[in-house]
Amino acid sequence: MPSTVTPSPAIHLIAPEEIQANPLSISIYGDPAGEIDDLIESVRTQGILVPLAVVREGSAWEVVSGHRRLACARALGLTEVPCEVKSYPSRAARDLAILEYNRQRRKTFSQMMREADAHEELQTATGRRRRLANLRQFQDEDAANIETTDRRNSDDRAGRSDTALARAIGLGGKDLYRQARAIWKTAREGDTRAIASLTRLDAGTKTIHAAYKDLRRRDRFAAGFRPTPYDVWAFKHDHGFGVPHPGAIPPAIVAHTLHYYTTPNALVVDPMAGGGTVIDVCESMGRRCLAYDIHSVRPDVQERDVKDGFPPEASGCDLVFCDPPYHTMQARRYGAEGVATAPLTAWIDFLNQLARHAFATIRPGGYLALLVANQTEKDLPAGHGYLDHAFYGYAALVAAGFLPERRISCPMDGAYLPQHIRRARTEGRMLGQVRDLLIARKPLADIGLGQGFAASQFVNLGPQEGVGESRIPAHDRLR
Repeated sequence: MPSTVTPSPAIHLIAPEEIQANPLSISIYGDPAGEIDDLIESVRTQGILVPLAVVREGSAWEVVSGHRRLACARALGLTEVPCEVKSYPSRAARDLAILEYNRQRRKTFSQMMREADAHEELQTATGRRRRLANLRQFQDEDAANIETTDRRNSDDRAGRSDTALARAIGLGGKDLYRQARAIWKTAREGDTRAIASLTRLDAGTKTIHAAYKDLRRRDRFAAGFRPTPYDVWAFKHDHGFGVPHPGAIPPAIVAHTLHYYTTPNALVVDPMAGGGTVIDVCESMGRRCLAYDIHSVRPDVQERDVKDGFPPEASGCDLVFCDPPYHTMQARRYGAEGVATAPLTAWIDFLNQLARHAFATIRPGGYLALLVANQTEKDLPAGHGYLDHAFYGYAALVAAGFLPERRISCPMDGAYLPQHIRRARTEGRMLGQVRDLLIARKPLADIGLGQGFAASQFVNLGPQEGVGESRIPAHDRLR
């Protein structure tokens, strides 16, 4: 099917197979074939109303403007498309034209930053040619032509300022551009958190300013860190640490744990790393970290199910930090094969197994930190008003041979909406915010504690899973 545009002396009808994409455009904006859903129906019914801009490249034609229109033509099987033939004095001038043609298009953050890279590369190449021409002292006319062409390609400026670059890519002023450049540079260096910010910036769910603030906060636990001297750690979330993940915890909880129970260069192991908050805090505080998870979401987290035990490289570690998924709480946000969806009896068995594995891995004198929250409101066994997961965790740690070191209150910073609070007040209910960090120490020598004491003794669920009555073990059972 031919195009509906009538050719004129300036317009040529060219077969789509004779036209090739421009490498610079593809490197900046990506393959246009995946971005034609909103255009292809218009091309199907109306044809190509605006001709493509093309240049001759060897024996073929190359697109300067119109990659999406060309992709539509190929998808619809058009036999020819209208093209306006362009001519440019240099490859740099052609590249600049491609950027100008795309000035008004809607762009992701990454596309804008790739545009900025291209502008800066053109500026660098222009300056290099200009310096070469100056060294020749304009001894021949070709050098003068280079100077004239280069000045035109760079908008007759000696160099682009941050303000001009920001304006060229449609980003705003120089301050916002410099923040964006810092994020982009860090992500290009392979920083996991910056890469995660890029994903959210491209999706429009995070602002450049917010991503830059996260980047700047990463040294907050380095030199000059002032820990709280109390055993209540009421800290808020900080998106500068870890990547988005269900059940993310405030990084200050990890930082205070490292401060009180490790020394610089200590080896920390996180067997349920999630978004990697522990990894990032360890990096900020000069600790080494090995991180594992049943589903890895970042390259520095190895895929491993902690139910299979700890790997050999974790042996002799100084601290194991555990923030396990709680019994059924937020279970839908985790994989079905994880422990969050298990019945309470299986979840308690998991705690005991985790404690035993950790005890075998931690060096004598080392620590295990277990972060757990009370369970209220839903999925409670019959007759229970709440489940105190800290009790189950304590029993598991003692049964494994650990000595209790400290119980620290880490209240949740409240994710309740105003309507939740109003409803709770009306119904006379209390919303749960209790969370505890249990610190346990592996003794320097086996002192025989913890034998015969298990977390399962805190609850008798009866013949049906999740149904039963709570009971505390008798003192003679502890002896």
